[in-house]
Amino acid sequence: MEIDLKWPDEWQDAARRGACLHCGNSLGNFWNTADGPFCCRGCKAVYEMIHQENLDRYYDLKPDTHAPAATLRPDSFGWLDRLLEENPPAADGVVHLELDIQGVHCAACVWLIGELFRRCEAGISLRINPTVGKVDLSWNTTRGELKEFLAEIEKFGYRLGPSRKGPRKQSRALLMRMAISISMAMNVMMFSLSYYFGLDAETGALYRFFGWLSLALATISLIAGGGVFFKGALAGLRQRVAHLDLPISLGMVLAYSGSVYGFLTGGPEHAYFDSLTIFIALMLVGRWAQEHILERNRNALLDSSGAENLTVKRLVDGVLSAVPATDIVQNDELWIAPGDLLPVQGILMRQSTQVALDWITGESDQVGFQPGETIPAGAFNATTQGFSVTACEDFEDSRLQDLLRSSTLSDDDFKPRWWHNISTWYVTLVLLAAGLGFGLWVGKDPTVALKVTISILVVTCPCAIGLATPLAEELVHHALRRSGVFLRKPSYLEKALDVRQILLDKTGTLTMGALRLDAESRQALDALDPRDRAVLHHMTGRSNHPVSRAMWAYLEGQARGEADLSPQAMEDLKEIPGQGLELAVGDEKWRLGNSEFAFSEPEAHFSSKEGTFFVRNQTDSWDLLARVTTSEDFKVDAAGEVKTLRDMGFKVFLLSGDAQAKVDVAAAALGLPADHSLGDLSPEAKARRVKELDQRDTLMVGDGLNDSPSFEAALCAATPAVDRPVLPGKADFYFLGDGIGAIRRSLQAARHLRKVVRDNLALAILYNVGAVALCLTGHVTPVVAAILMPISSVSVVSLTALRLSAGRLSWTSS
Repeated sequence: MEIDLKWPDEWQDAARRGACLHCGNSLGNFWNTADGPFCCRGCKAVYEMIHQENLDRYYDLKPDTHAPAATLRPDSFGWLDRLLEENPPAADGVVHLELDIQGVHCAACVWLIGELFRRCEAGISLRINPTVGKVDLSWNTTRGELKEFLAEIEKFGYRLGPSRKGPRKQSRALLMRMAISISMAMNVMMFSLSYYFGLDAETGALYRFFGWLSLALATISLIAGGGVFFKGALAGLRQRVAHLDLPISLGMVLAYSGSVYGFLTGGPEHAYFDSLTIFIALMLVGRWAQEHILERNRNALLDSSGAENLTVKRLVDGVLSAVPATDIVQNDELWIAPGDLLPVQGILMRQSTQVALDWITGESDQVGFQPGETIPAGAFNATTQGFSVTACEDFEDSRLQDLLRSSTLSDDDFKPRWWHNISTWYVTLVLLAAGLGFGLWVGKDPTVALKVTISILVVTCPCAIGLATPLAEELVHHALRRSGVFLRKPSYLEKALDVRQILLDKTGTLTMGALRLDAESRQALDALDPRDRAVLHHMTGRSNHPVSRAMWAYLEGQARGEADLSPQAMEDLKEIPGQGLELAVGDEKWRLGNSEFAFSEPEAHFSSKEGTFFVRNQTDSWDLLARVTTSEDFKVDAAGEVKTLRDMGFKVFLLSGDAQAKVDVAAAALGLPADHSLGDLSPEAKARRVKELDQRDTLMVGDGLNDSPSFEAALCAATPAVDRPVLPGKADFYFLGDGIGAIRRSLQAARHLRKVVRDNLALAILYNVGAVALCLTGHVTPVVAAILMPISSVSVVSLTALRLSAGRLSWTSS
């Protein structure tokens, strides 16, 4: 791996290891040395800020690896204005707020946020619960602005929002049931050991007393723990599906019934209470593990799945107030601050502006509007100044509301085929074996027949499915989390097995959301006179246009010289939306913009009208200083990952709302055939195309609200748009970082999980064949059952943990 010897020793060591200096994840196959030893921009920015702020202890507290840092679009904090209006500070200026937080992964994150809060004079108290993603804070509004603290931690990849996450009812209930079942199992095992070591009827009353206690504890365990599986089994039977919970439930009920019968007729040593309670506890551990990891992934983001989180400022009688977007009606006057979203169509008032439409249409370029023109719903204020609009419609009639209402297929609608086949075969074989055992012995001794039947159902422990598989899923979830992939739906790892076609949005999904100067443009800027270069740097630094940002970023790293311009002169900079920038200083005037704006007769100065022109006027004639052309800055691994996905056998399509010409250029850069790239697609047209491609095997990846209908149409969906949690709330998974490698890793994870589970099932079959043979011969006693079941459980769980250990998951480090 190439290393820059000018780097600090710490940087060189990280590059040699191939690990990100901030998060510890692999730098990947497409790492660019120019980026330093960091896997993404977010990690690099956070690393630099941590050192600038003397917060290096963060790296002493963090684990070896955690998810990459998120790159967030700046929040305008309109929700906070609304929250403070609803919950005003007390007389002394102190306000107490319960908020949701996103981006907290470990104890180091908690420490970092707490340290930043401690440095704020206005901060009073802060409590963070990273597991549920909640924060309780007290702030003195007379001593400082809370928005400043929120903006500060946002730079480190954390974001706060209004409290909307509900209690974790499912996993909390499972945790309580699991605790009860484990405690019952431990006590029953203690009583059972006394029988194994010689306690018998001749001992006296203690013999029966321990038996009755075991019965009581097993009954509690069956009611508290078994109910989870009984419910699943009954739900499957109603749908005529042999759900995996069916054999588990049958085993529990029959083992309990047989144990009660054996206890009442033969004594405690003929019961299986210990095996039963251990079995219930183990099955609950597996079920809780499945639910817990998914809830953690859901809680890692703010909860925002619709319009309830959108806030806008409305002007009434000269007073601005923050209101929910759902309250907006036609003719309301709205103030759209920098970074705010326009929730309805609005007529622009008073001054021109520029907006970004990428979230709503997929267009990569910003669009300029003049007073009197109508700005579409879903536009973001892309400038550094606010603007006023008059609402043309009620929010309920807004196109934005239509898209927000779109949703993905729920897990209830997904019918798992692979697991359904496995569970059906397992249920059938276990029941046939139990029936065979009963038939072989019923003619000889009905009591032994019942014992053999129950023994088969007890020792044919479905631990490979009920315990090892949830463990395998949790280990895969953890591995994906560390690499920045967060699964939100339990069905994805099975849906991924059916995926054959991958549909990619362009803007924001494959691109960095920024423009890049081509080689000729960089040479033109390098050739500028030092003063002209310094003027251009100042001009572009005061504009939010993507072309200006690209030029400023390049000039920022060059020797620029001094512009010798007063602050007052720089404030005279004019930005004309849709045309360009103009700066006049004395007799000199500079312009940066399109050809019509830069020249009165552009053909006389340059053969091409394409591009952005930087010109200077001194004597009523314009001199061309530089012509700049840009292209979209693709994610560094985009072309390589697309090729890898195609080599793996997936069909890859590019679907975008951007112009077809730009989509064709992107497809060529990614190596995609022309017929696999479609542009100029409306949200509805994109969704129709997904259905035409066969929605039963499609994975849709997008980052704009215009992708929402496509998410609904596809089998499964993913998004990198963590700064706008509406889409993650609709997706099967979301991912962090600057690349798209998460798509491949999630698909490889599903295939690897299936392989591990298949191998576990093969081992389980071998074990069960031997166990059933012993049962059929009548040699399985409660003691044998108590030995066989734990051995099988420990073996398959240990093998699963070994095969899914961090060092063996190669797909997470490439």
